Amino acid sequence: MSKHARPRGLPVDGVERPTADGWTFPVRNPATAEPLWDVPDAGPADARDAVTAARRAFDATQWSTDADLRADAVRRLAAAVAEHADDLVELLAAETGVPVALRSAHLDDTVAAMASGMASGTASDPRRGPAGVTVVVTPATSPLSVALTEIGRVLADGGTVVLKPAPEAATAALELGRIALDVLPRGVLNVVTTRDVDVAIGLTLDERVDAVSLTGSPFVAERMQVAGERAGKRVRLDVGGPRTVRVTDDADLAAVVSAAAYDVAANAGQGCGLPTGVVVPVHLHAEALQAAVAAMADVVVGDPTDPATRCGPLRSVVARDRVRRYVDLGRAEGGDVALGGQPLDRPGWWFAPTVVGGVAPGSRLVREEVLGPVLMVVPAG
Repeated sequence: MSKHARPRGLPVDGVERPTADGWTFPVRNPATAEPLWDVPDAGPADARDAVTAARRAFDATQWSTDADLRADAVRRLAAAVAEHADDLVELLAAETGVPVALRSAHLDDTVAAMASGMASGTASDPRRGPAGVTVVVTPATSPLSVALTEIGRVLADGGTVVLKPAPEAATAALELGRIALDVLPRGVLNVVTTRDVDVAIGLTLDERVDAVSLTGSPFVAERMQVAGERAGKRVRLDVGGPRTVRVTDDADLAAVVSAAAYDVAANAGQGCGLPTGVVVPVHLHAEALQAAVAAMADVVVGDPTDPATRCGPLRSVVARDRVRRYVDLGRAEGGDVALGGQPLDRPGWWFAPTVVGGVAPGSRLVREEVLGPVLMVVPAG
């Protein structure tokens, strides 16, 4: 970890500081449900202080006008994160259940792109102009990858950042903020962790904020989009969504189905744009279902710190119960649960790799984002 101890306070305006009210909330290990530590639970005053720091860094320093300074700072941030990558990967596994085997997608690839300046949206684009003070709201499903991508993009364009992570990934964001204290100018990156969605809305409404970037649930995105647009902010949203794979008669059925199962089982299906449904001709449905069951049965489920694990726990009890409700919905919509379909009987928030066959292409189970290790095999005429 960085030289700044964890988890004492919010990285705001170049230092770590306690919340104004002294509030914290507990972090639990999703693999065991055991308590890990407490993190700062910020309130409105803390959010205002973070915006004040970001505004000052943008308006009263050379940050927004010195492209060479920014490019060097982003490279140094990437190097510092790379130096702490092993610890960050372990932290992700402990806090959110992301298996260490998935570190490339969840950290290493993004850091390498930042270091080279070649990440999509990260390299400075002079046509956009300075990004201003930007609130970056990140999800628990891929917290560091999303945070680093958006932070890199905003900083390269001359902006400053207030990072508001999902509560389930608060510690990872705090550690990123602590690392940044060592390499970025004061106030350029500030981190506000909180359980209160109204604090995030307050950040969006703050008249000193220029832009909002949110990656997360459609519910929160809708609230923030309405609030941001009414307040005249630039709003950038990525709410993900499910993806279906269509199999034709001449395709290698087993290979396509197995690849989809492999992808949707990664990190217990907690990711955007995963191939959650495989649409097959009706006459191939039974064969496809058999291939899906065989592939999902081979998925290694276990301790996220074990390099052999591909499918770890869900990030919270709420996330696990959400998956269970969707599988029950699939049954109600006429689906056949061919494998899994229930939480695993162990401490923590686990759900068995699941295959559901026979659901209609227009069913909610197919159209909506389950965010669990669930693969649908969908017969279509």
